Amino acid sequence: MKLKPILLAIALVFTVTQVGFAQLPDGSVAPDFTITDIDGEEHNLYSYLDSGYSVIIDFSATWCGPCWNYHTSGVFEELYAAHGPDGTNELRILFIESDDNTTDDELHGIGANTWGDWTAGVDYPIADNGGSVFSAYECSFYPTILTVCPNRLLKQTGQASLDTHASYVQSIECAPATLPQDAGLIAYVGSVRSCPETPTALGVTLINNGTEPLTSCTLEASTLFGTELLTYEWSGYLETYEIEEVTLGEAIFPTTSMFSIEVTSEDGYEGNNSVSATMNLSQEAATSLVRVQLTTDNMPGDNRWSITDLSGEEVAGIAFGEMSESNTDYNWWVNLEELGCFTFNLFDLTGNGGDLSCSFSTYNDGGFQTNNIFTLNNNGNWNQLDKGFSVNEVNMSIGENFGVESIAIYPNPLNQENEVQLSGLTGRETRIELHSSTGALIRAWAQPSQSGTINLPIGELESGLYIISVHGASGIQTQRLIKS
Repeated sequence: MKLKPILLAIALVFTVTQVGFAQLPDGSVAPDFTITDIDGEEHNLYSYLDSGYSVIIDFSATWCGPCWNYHTSGVFEELYAAHGPDGTNELRILFIESDDNTTDDELHGIGANTWGDWTAGVDYPIADNGGSVFSAYECSFYPTILTVCPNRLLKQTGQASLDTHASYVQSIECAPATLPQDAGLIAYVGSVRSCPETPTALGVTLINNGTEPLTSCTLEASTLFGTELLTYEWSGYLETYEIEEVTLGEAIFPTTSMFSIEVTSEDGYEGNNSVSATMNLSQEAATSLVRVQLTTDNMPGDNRWSITDLSGEEVAGIAFGEMSESNTDYNWWVNLEELGCFTFNLFDLTGNGGDLSCSFSTYNDGGFQTNNIFTLNNNGNWNQLDKGFSVNEVNMSIGENFGVESIAIYPNPLNQENEVQLSGLTGRETRIELHSSTGALIRAWAQPSQSGTINLPIGELESGLYIISVHGASGIQTQRLIKS
């Protein structure tokens, strides 16, 4: 099996998704659209692509200085003349004014929000009020210039030179299908996180770039250093440019590894036969009982958290806006109920990260913290943070009390009280202890020798989780105590 060169990457302690542009990534399938230009003519993207043309889309705004500078450079006029309908006839260009708040006058150079007449000397189509198309492509800045190839896959080609645009349109990557057999891989679509000794599903997006139907191909997955993970014989039926997501099967990764998936069967073009990704192995061990503690900043609605399983399905979490109070402590207890590989995710809607703190911990069935898996206490810029962990012990159900239910505490949670009532005693207890959530002993009372209910002076406590344990001849009974 041939191995493609892959750059080594450093595995981070936790994954950070930095703030960045949100447009559809290179290799995405371009959404179809129909738009009417300022001369009243309709233009449908897929009709152009099905005719074998590449389409360059220029998302601009009349008030955008960089848009104007590139627009007036003459690159697109020359490119359209050389390779459009009156040239080699291999591409189309669509200029889409994408700010719906601008007017037709401003497009023609009249008004305050324009740099000039955008229609002057332009032969390719110009369309106004293209905000919906701009949104469909998830664009976030002007100008966004994309090239969509006949196979409907897009690439951000940007403010390139005439030769650069022409070279990409004429490259085998973007040219119309000419080879009879050409199976291509667009992207890896499987999980990028796993746990030790955990079978993990691998998948790819497969496209037929050939002129004849694609009915079979061989797909092989291997690590950077050539360790074979699995081989999958795909069979099906894809017409030219049709796409299918393919699950290859499950593989076990010995460590965090970069890996590739390749088409290894006979194929007309090898340049699109490989995709790569990194599988991050989560080494953090947890029980099934976990706790999320989060202190909001001045924008509490900007944040949310979730826990996802190995398939990416959310098994617990909150929505944006569910936390409504600024500079406030929030706590959630979650029982994951089963063994497996999970990920804790923390999100920030606006991408500024905020000035918040968050802790994600796991607890044993005595109510003591066993591992602090994730901690954040800063104000960096990020959209998402995540940390993987493996549940290797199913312990307490969150619907149960910690320990045996024969003892009870009142009030619970506490507010301002410095004393609690402890009921359910038999008179044969030898010791009562108050512990912090990390197991540190705070107070102890020896031989209460009283049955029924006693008043337990606990003193002033900081807000948080505590454990009261009652020791006796039959063992230890525990209850959690929350100070609000």
